[in-house]
Amino acid sequence: MRLESLKKGFWGYKRDAVFQYITEQEELFSQKMAEKDAQLDRAGQQAQTRIQELEQENRSLREELTRLRAQQDQISQAILDARSSAEALKAESRAREEAARETIRQALDRELLELARYREKVAALRETIQSTLTGLEQHAEELEQQAEELYEAAPTGNLTLFQ
Repeated sequence: MRLESLKKGFWGYKRDAVFQYITEQEELFSQKMAEKDAQLDRAGQQAQTRIQELEQENRSLREELTRLRAQQDQISQAILDARSSAEALKAESRAREEAARETIRQALDRELLELARYREKVAALRETIQSTLTGLEQHAEELEQQAEELYEAAPTGNLTLFQ
């Protein structure tokens, strides 16, 4: 209803028409307020739903963050353990390498000592063979001389007497 549609009386607007206008306006405002309240309720419910979704997402993200931090700690610890193990393995391999070198050095020294003993034995054997050959050669010369002397002393004539 518009103000122009209000009935006028002698002293102004008629009381019933004004009350009716006020009542209509009040109903109209009440409807609009109810619609606004309903919209606000819907918006509040949507906001509450969104808040709950965001809180759930926040909890999920925090749990994932906690899990990822735990994994990061595990990875860091694994890296530190791996470095420690690598250093221990390097130290152990160096010690083994040094022990192997020492073992090889000792074996080489023993073999060189044994080789020196063999060299001495070969030299002694050589001297023995040389002295034996010299002795045999002298003995052979003596035997040749004796044979020569016997050949010269042997009778050359008729040997029939010995028959």
